[in-house]
Amino acid sequence: MAKRGKKDQEKHDAVVRREANKLKREGWNVEADIPGFDKPKPIGKDQKVPDIRAIKAGAEKIIEVETPDTIEKDKDQQATFRRRAGQKQRTSFEVIETDD
Repeated sequence: MAKRGKKDQEKHDAVVRREANKLKREGWNVEADIPGFDKPKPIGKDQKVPDIRAIKAGAEKIIEVETPDTIEKDKDQQATFRRRAGQKQRTSFEVIETDD
């Protein structure tokens, strides 16, 4: 995971919180890598932790939030999550980019 400046980290965490709360309202069991949520389990041989992992009725969502400065730098991490989603039925992977 690439390092972010304080302002970008705050934007990142706000988007993670918004998306996690939205999924929770929709009835998903949500884990998120921010305070107030259970932390998602690491994925892959490099033990990458997604920003959000949500499960509902046998379906799973893996979501990674990126800032403009990390969207390209975190391609390996994104590939790990995309691979995982491709290996499991009813599992999707999504990247959400914050605004500048």
